[in-house]
Amino acid sequence: MSKNPLASIIMNCHNGEKFLRKSLNSVINQTYKNWELIFYDNQSVDRSKKILKSFKNNKIKYIRSKKYLKLYEARNLAIKAAQGKYITFLDTDDWWGKNKLLDQILLIEKNNSTLIYSNVWMYNNK
Repeated sequence: MSKNPLASIIMNCHNGEKFLRKSLNSVINQTYKNWELIFYDNQSVDRSKKILKSFKNNKIKYIRSKKYLKLYEARNLAIKAAQGKYITFLDTDDWWGKNKLLDQILLIEKNNSTLIYSNVWMYNNK
């Protein structure tokens, strides 16, 4: 593996406060530590920004959209702010296992891949 390549995590948020803290904690607690989070606030009017700012982590970059955008537009703008060798997406209502980044970066580098995907587990909030 190249020497700990930077992973850029893109998180688009439009009123995502319900699971946001859990989602952000899953990033903060990754065993792979060379990451940046591009948090694209797509005109949220809930407590999303307050929750994000409570983490006080210099790896988190906050961008607020001037107007509401479709998801693909917001993601494309967030990607432009990314500095990492690899880009991954995490929605505000999703969270990762602690080794997600490490496992995927090792796999992608070992196989010289350009794309990787994984399983998903559904959580029933009821």
